[in-house]
Amino acid sequence: MEVISKHPLIKVTAEDVRSTRGFYDLNDVKRINESLDVIEEWLKKQDHLVEASKFLNRSFLERVFILARGSIEGTKTKLDKLFTSRGLMPEMCLNKTVKEFEKLWNCVNYVPLPKLCPSDQSRVMVTQFLTDKLDDFSLLSYFRFSFMIGEYRLHYDYSLSERYIIDLTNLNQMTVLTKINPIVVRKAEILCSEGYGTKIKGIHLLNAPSYVDKLVSLLKQALKPKVAGRLHVHNTYEDLHKHIPKEILPKEYGGDETSCEKLSEQWKEVLRSEEATRIISQSDKLVSDESKRQSAAFNEEYLGMPGSFRKLNVD
Repeated sequence: MEVISKHPLIKVTAEDVRSTRGFYDLNDVKRINESLDVIEEWLKKQDHLVEASKFLNRSFLERVFILARGSIEGTKTKLDKLFTSRGLMPEMCLNKTVKEFEKLWNCVNYVPLPKLCPSDQSRVMVTQFLTDKLDDFSLLSYFRFSFMIGEYRLHYDYSLSERYIIDLTNLNQMTVLTKINPIVVRKAEILCSEGYGTKIKGIHLLNAPSYVDKLVSLLKQALKPKVAGRLHVHNTYEDLHKHIPKEILPKEYGGDETSCEKLSEQWKEVLRSEEATRIISQSDKLVSDESKRQSAAFNEEYLGMPGSFRKLNVD
């Protein structure tokens, strides 16, 4: 696939595509298409995946192929993990509607930045807390919204990894600590990294309140050590610029891009569109039918995570 779909809020240039493909030595478009053909044929023979695969388009499949480093076998594994993990944690990612997030939007902006980070082809996601009054904030709702954005992006984006900026400017009270359920954080990380195959390059906390050490400690308890080691607290925007260049950052962080407030409003408009409604609805179909899995027993070693899911319960 040589033509990449254009999107005003998910900008991917021809150079971005070349850089992303080149990172895994995938500049041969013919090889990419031949690999996707093989994967599509494989999906048709997987009884537990065949129905879900009917709702995959070629663009989505290529994104998963890129995340699998251009490996056909790796892509098969990622697709199996994606469909299976979504079914194991429906409360995190299924049956989503835009309307359910209207209360969440009263206290949080969550937006992808339009341009990729040029140093590592990562997509940067920004969270802004708009108020210290968090009665309308639910951690589960927040993650459901982030997965909605992520699923939509898979139809357009062409990134290798993700970075997360969390702006704590308005959180002067410790109320947020009572909202953080380590079990929910852990589930979200597993679904993100193991299910969707997302590589988390960094989590950047900005404008930290006095109790930031307690917040960091709580997050590190929930995250895998590798990801916890990529948690950064920045005291200045100049320090943030060492990781994420100002030319892709919103203007409120000393950058050159559109403000998060405006980006948030644009994203709400996009998500209410007919096209987004269709994508969100079809995402619910991306679930394996475990009653048709060919193996005699559920192979936990292969999947690498269902045992963890079954031990985690949301309060």
